[in-house]
Amino acid sequence: MADRDYSSQTFEKLVAPCERQVYFTCLGMMGNAQDAQDCAQETMLKAFLGFAGFKGEAKVSTWLYSIATRCCTDALRRRHETISLEQLQEDGFDPPGDAPSPYLQLEAGERKRLLREALQQLPCEHRQPIVLCDLQGLSYEEAAQALDLPLGTVKSRLNRARASLKNTLSKNAELFSLKTRPTDERREDK
Repeated sequence: MADRDYSSQTFEKLVAPCERQVYFTCLGMMGNAQDAQDCAQETMLKAFLGFAGFKGEAKVSTWLYSIATRCCTDALRRRHETISLEQLQEDGFDPPGDAPSPYLQLEAGERKRLLREALQQLPCEHRQPIVLCDLQGLSYEEAAQALDLPLGTVKSRLNRARASLKNTLSKNAELFSLKTRPTDERREDK
C-alpha cells in the first residue's frame, strides 16, 4: 500500500460501514448503552488518529474490533465496579405486524435479560471472544487477530465462556430449551 490515501474521506468510506457493528461490540462488552456509546466514540477517534498507521494487513473491521475491545477492556479496568445490568435498548427494531403474543414477548424479554446478565458475569477475557464470534459473527481467526491472541487461546476462551454461559443459563432451562418448554393456553407456539 505504497500510495495509500490517508484522507478523512477515505477513512469515512472504509470505516462507516463498520460503525454499527463497533457499537454492538462495545454494547456486548460494556453491558449498557451509555458506556457502549462512549467506547464506540473512543474507538472511532483512536481509529481516525491512528489511520495512517493502518497497514491493511487485516480487514478494516478486524482492525476496528481490535481497537474497540481494547477501549472496552480499558474502560472496564477503570470502572473497578460491578457491571451495570441496565435494560439494553435495541435501536431501530420495529416488530412486524404479526407480533408474538404478550406472553411470548415477555418470555423472550426474560431470555434476553438472563443472557445479558450471564454475559456480564463472564470475565472480560472470556466475554471478548463471545462478543466477537457469537454476537458479531467473526471467524475464530478474525477474533484472534482482533484480540492479538493465538488462535488456540481464542478457541479455549470461547469454549470456557460457552460452557460457563450454558451452566448459568441451565438454571432457567424452561426458557432456553425447546424440549423442556411447557405448553399452556397462554403460549402461542408457531
